[in-house]
Amino acid sequence: MTLAITWHPDAESELDAAIDWYDDREVGLGDRFEGEVLDAVAECADAPQAWAVWPGWEREPEVRSKGVSDFPYRVVYFVAGDLMTIVAVAHAQRRPGYWRERLPSA
Repeated sequence: MTLAITWHPDAESELDAAIDWYDDREVGLGDRFEGEVLDAVAECADAPQAWAVWPGWEREPEVRSKGVSDFPYRVVYFVAGDLMTIVAVAHAQRRPGYWRERLPSA
C-alpha cells in the first residue's frame, strides 16, 4: 500500500533552494535532482519500513531517511497512520539533525 504524502513547508523550501542551486551550476541539473528526490519519496511511500531509523533515534515518531540517487542528499520522513511526512531534504554532509524541531511532540 502506498502512503499519502505531505511535506513540511521547510522541506519544500529546501527542495526548491537545492533545485535552484543545481540549475545555477548546469542547465537541467535541477530538474534531474528534483526527479531523483521525487523518486526517493515515491520509494519511501511504497515501502516506508525499508530504510533504517535515523541513527540514535529512540522516540516516536520513528524518523527514517533514504538517500537520493546521484546526489549527496537524504529524504528524511516519518509515518503516522496512512500519511508519510517529508521532514527535510537534507544535505548528507551538513548539519545532521537540524530538522528535529519540525517533528510533532511525542
